[in-house]
Amino acid sequence: MAPLNPSSALPSSWTFYRRILATTTQLFLPTTLFNTLAFHSAFIPRPANILPLSTLLTNQRQKFHPFAAVVDPTKSSSFSMSSSTSVSTHPTPPIPRREEDRVIYAGIPPPSLHWDATKHPRQAVDSPHPLLNPPIPIPDPYGWLRDDSRTNPEILDYLKRENEYSQAVTSHLGSVREGIYKEFLNSLQETDYSTPRSRGRYWYYTRTFEGKSYTAYCRAPKKSNSGGDGEDGTDDGDTAVLPKIEWDGSKETPILPEEEIYLDVNELAIDKTYCSVGSVLPSPSHEYIAYTVDYSGDEKYELHVRNLKSGVDVALQVLDTNNGESGECVENVLLEVTDSIEWGRDDNTLYYMTMDEQQRPFRLYQRRNWNASSGTNESAVDTLLKEELDELYWCDVSKSLDGQYIFMDMATKETSEVWFLATEEEEMVSSSKEENMKCIAQRRNKVLYEVEHAQNRWYIWTNVDNSPNMKLMSCPAVPDSADQWTLLLDSNEEPLFDGSLDTKTFKALESVLVLKNHVVISGREEGVPRVWVYDVNGKGMRRLEFEEEDYDVGLLGHYEANATCKILSSSFSICRCFDSCFPVRSSSDSFDGL
Repeated sequence: MAPLNPSSALPSSWTFYRRILATTTQLFLPTTLFNTLAFHSAFIPRPANILPLSTLLTNQRQKFHPFAAVVDPTKSSSFSMSSSTSVSTHPTPPIPRREEDRVIYAGIPPPSLHWDATKHPRQAVDSPHPLLNPPIPIPDPYGWLRDDSRTNPEILDYLKRENEYSQAVTSHLGSVREGIYKEFLNSLQETDYSTPRSRGRYWYYTRTFEGKSYTAYCRAPKKSNSGGDGEDGTDDGDTAVLPKIEWDGSKETPILPEEEIYLDVNELAIDKTYCSVGSVLPSPSHEYIAYTVDYSGDEKYELHVRNLKSGVDVALQVLDTNNGESGECVENVLLEVTDSIEWGRDDNTLYYMTMDEQQRPFRLYQRRNWNASSGTNESAVDTLLKEELDELYWCDVSKSLDGQYIFMDMATKETSEVWFLATEEEEMVSSSKEENMKCIAQRRNKVLYEVEHAQNRWYIWTNVDNSPNMKLMSCPAVPDSADQWTLLLDSNEEPLFDGSLDTKTFKALESVLVLKNHVVISGREEGVPRVWVYDVNGKGMRRLEFEEEDYDVGLLGHYEANATCKILSSSFSICRCFDSCFPVRSSSDSFDGL
């Protein structure tokens, strides 16, 4: 390849020299392009007092490479440049140190390290491939930067310098960021509310306000003729009808009469650098709320209970259980839980989950007498109900819509298992029992299933028997019921959803809501999002219809098993988005929105 002679192609080779240097100061060049520039730069004429461009290119590349030693050409004794041709000064990125002898192993754990091979398999349980033996060491020079406790001063200092560097090199983008943020805000209705939903004696909903970053949780009492005096489906939900909302769009005007803001996250976030609320749950009597909140961003939540009459807010603490299940709270040691919690049968019992070292939810606890004080004869009691030691399984706690069962769901991407505890038996749980919970169906490889309960039956949607889509099945509400699962049938004794790729119907099930006498199903038919309502007694199933030709539709959260209405969220392609309420009293009723 002939040497480049820029003097024959450019009016000024020194101008070309300066432009290359300025460009490489701003850009991270690919290695091949960088090497080419460095090679050809050797043939560019330059003033006698200037270093070769190849040398300056190398120095600039080292200066802006995050893992290279910093070389500052301005401090070189042989470097001289007039102010008109000086290199632009830029912030220097922090360079983390390397621990060259640090490694991690891939394969069978080395015997010298005394690892527990069952605890660290580093491979799928059902993989046909053996682990590497001997293990291969993989360099991990920056592994020291991991600190789950977030307390290492060296790491915190390095992260601070990283943030300062990022802010410095992007400071010129401030107006762009502000413009994008304002553009997002212009597309949102900041002062807004969610559709009120029936829950016992109240309508529950959330509100957002212009200029505030967080949600406010609200409720309003039902009118005397609206029913709903109880909780978990025990109230007269058939008479609960969402009242007409007359709202002028202002912050000050309530959505419903006698509106009460029972949890304002904006107040929780005052003087906090981070605030994220997980679950917010009213107690069965509606006199308390339990909520989880993360103030650090590490997804470890505090568990709080607030008395809605007095306003007293209690952060639950770790119990000193050296002498058994019960004990006094350990002072200043807050309970660390996941974002999922549930109330028990009454206001006295809470269910929560804790995490292992990898922050995987794996233990389900019941806490009774959570509000016990030293001045009473009762003590708070923590009971471990169930734990999942297989690190492949992620766990969660939930409650059946009718309030009769607490579920612990364990699942990987391909396999799941569900355990249950009847709430009427929650006072009889004890750590001395071998099993406080019972299994609905033992895990089977690559079998997924989810469960809901109504009228003494399990309703199950599953891919059992290798079905390509989910089946809708049911069986009596008993433990170890896998051999009793049967497909849910319509009035013609045809399966509602058999999980097949039937070319006649093209129906696929996605989610299920089980009410006392109805099953509401969300899925797709011929690729179009659909919602069906199945009458358990009459075995009739009807599909909800919409005026729009193109739309998306899905189910919102629901709180009452006895209710006759289900709230649906419909988002349409013509840029309309609203929530609708549909009656589902019987298979013969119409499904016109209220």
